[in-house]
Amino acid sequence: MLPPRTDSAARWGSLAFLVLGPLAFGALALAMGQDANWDLRNYHWYNAYAYVTGRWDLDVAPAQLPTFYNPTLDIPFFLLADAVPARVAGFVLGALQGANLVLLYGLAWTLLRLDPRPRALSSAALALLGMLGGGTLGLLGTTFYDNVISLFVLGGALLVTAAPEDVFRGPVRPAFIRVGIAGFLVGSAVGLKQPSVIFAVGFCFAFLFVAGSFWRRLFLSFFFGIGVLAAMAVFSGHWMWFLWTDYANPLFPYFNDLFRSPMGVAEPYRDDKFIPHGLDALLFPFLWAADPKEVGEIIFRDYRVMAMLLVLLATPLMLLAERLLDRTRTASVVPLSARYLLVSATLIYLVWLKLFAIYRYLIPLEMLAPIVIAAAIAFWPLSGRARLAVVAAVLALVAVTAKPGTWGRIPFGERFVEIQAPELPRPDETLVLMTGYAPTSFLVYGFPPQVPFLRLQSYLVHPDHGETGINLRMRRAIEAHKAKGGDFFLLIAHWEVWTIDNVLPAYGMTADAKGCAPVTSNLDEPMMLCPARPLAATGAAPTNQP
Repeated sequence: MLPPRTDSAARWGSLAFLVLGPLAFGALALAMGQDANWDLRNYHWYNAYAYVTGRWDLDVAPAQLPTFYNPTLDIPFFLLADAVPARVAGFVLGALQGANLVLLYGLAWTLLRLDPRPRALSSAALALLGMLGGGTLGLLGTTFYDNVISLFVLGGALLVTAAPEDVFRGPVRPAFIRVGIAGFLVGSAVGLKQPSVIFAVGFCFAFLFVAGSFWRRLFLSFFFGIGVLAAMAVFSGHWMWFLWTDYANPLFPYFNDLFRSPMGVAEPYRDDKFIPHGLDALLFPFLWAADPKEVGEIIFRDYRVMAMLLVLLATPLMLLAERLLDRTRTASVVPLSARYLLVSATLIYLVWLKLFAIYRYLIPLEMLAPIVIAAAIAFWPLSGRARLAVVAAVLALVAVTAKPGTWGRIPFGERFVEIQAPELPRPDETLVLMTGYAPTSFLVYGFPPQVPFLRLQSYLVHPDHGETGINLRMRRAIEAHKAKGGDFFLLIAHWEVWTIDNVLPAYGMTADAKGCAPVTSNLDEPMMLCPARPLAATGAAPTNQP
């Protein structure tokens, strides 16, 4: 997927672009500042730390609902950032995310029908445009990992589009093996991060609408799906088995209205507040263009996906008009690789709209959008110069209007996570309670490793849920700690002290909001560690001051 050796300037230029490009994004990640997003503080750091150190039997849901997310994707970066200076970790993460540039270049190369030198230049331009979207830039150097699992998604798509004749018309055995491997790549993304299922569904069912006999299309889809399931088993099977054996729900707490695990309430726990309905669903790209909070929590701007959808809607109309208005000429034929990608993009968007409508989950499609736009317009019944002008105008518009958002960044310090916790008088005899909704689980990393943390109330649990398995587990731990005369503390945000009177009494506890010591970190404002005690002993002076 490079210019021929006879054109050494173009070949070496392309190689330099593909090697230096990811490194440039690593440097850009450093320039943008260190990630300090809410999810990093709430679960990305804690989940990896807990898994690596074996804290699952010690703590109870300190990261709220995401405590039960598969930690596999978080572990590599945690191990890296725990071992090296913050800037090194930030650069490596940014460069890894920048590697999407290479795959986008490959996808553009497979779709363009140009001479080698303009083909290389156009592929590089489309790849760069895919990396400079408002959503993609906002995620650079962050631990959301939507632009890490994209490596698997784009890799799977490239494997199909690189050899479309082999896939759709060649011998069946190598074709099925190729799509099975492609499915494994895309399924790896799903296994590591479940919302990536939209790409698995889109790429899998697109085979049914491209080319070949009914049975060939069906089996291409089937073997792709087998690859997806195999990868899910590899990357999330261990976690789903753990959740099944310990919580009676392999997706706990999601879909607990179906699995009825006694550990939680019989609710789906899904976040469906962004999913549009009725006319809003039809107009959704325009709605989030006007107000980005229709698809997420932050302000950003990017019109790539909206422009892509408009082009995809216009393309069949253009081809139909060509056929109707000029019957004496053979209508444009969309090559197999382009047809597959165009159908996939359409299905991915529709599945996303139905399941999530959260923009961050659509980032790989934002990356693909410039390539899809160029591939679709290439088959409009226009002159070559006119098609080039339309592509350039559309892509220039989306490029100059993009505005990345931020989930919170800070200047780089010595370590990626730095915590200063008060010294505990008896760490071996201490139990820390947590309440409220603040993302405080990352602070567990700064305490002695033998100290348990129980989150009594959060987005996941509440005393009002009754005797669920999680509530019972925490109640028994508290009662056992009371019986042996251990020390209690409450870790809390200063704006959530109301939980002292509204949550702790349900467990026979109270806390002294005036005797708190600060827990400071580089990622957030100081939190409070307050002495707590059994409710029956409220008249006694606390003895477990930090």
